[in-house]
Amino acid sequence: MKRIVLFLAVLAILMGLYMVFCTRGYHYDEFDPEKEGIVDVIVNASASVMSNRKESEIRYYSLASGERIRLTAAFEPDTAATYTVPYGCFKSYIDRNKVLSRLDHMALEDENRNQIPVNDTQAKIFHRIAELEHSMFDIRLIETGGQTFVFLELNVNLWTPCCLYWYDCEADALVLLQKWDAEEVVGLRLRNIALAKQGSSH
Repeated sequence: MKRIVLFLAVLAILMGLYMVFCTRGYHYDEFDPEKEGIVDVIVNASASVMSNRKESEIRYYSLASGERIRLTAAFEPDTAATYTVPYGCFKSYIDRNKVLSRLDHMALEDENRNQIPVNDTQAKIFHRIAELEHSMFDIRLIETGGQTFVFLELNVNLWTPCCLYWYDCEADALVLLQKWDAEEVVGLRLRNIALAKQGSSH
């Protein structure tokens, strides 16, 4: 009986931690997308074991520098090419209690799962991705309007960070635009990408 009570107590604590880390709401910022918007994004809050979502939910956001985010009206996304990085291109390892990724090889697949050649810009992005912490479930390169974005899903305990980066080709750096919990970026509309340079580079 005591073991059952102890088990239930531990379970309650774990569930409490889950609620704190995985169901926290976003803080929406006040800014004028016409003046400060970098890019608008369409996000699919898809069904997830961690989030307990049963159905997909489409949300529309405007992003500004400094990882600022606000809700916006529905819009049609720009035409984009999306490429998937196949599993195995990055190998995870632990160094000084940090989970890091090592670039094993470069490969890209188009939306029909056909392998395509990796160009020079994409190769540089692979090296920048390898500098990020945590192992990764899903990595995609999204190209639109002459710009490249990286969407990746990280393997982290208690929640599933889904990050959107912009690749600054002049600085050869990834700039974090925003991070969601178990939500997928499915569309982009460019505003003023130059404003992304005001953000932090990673």
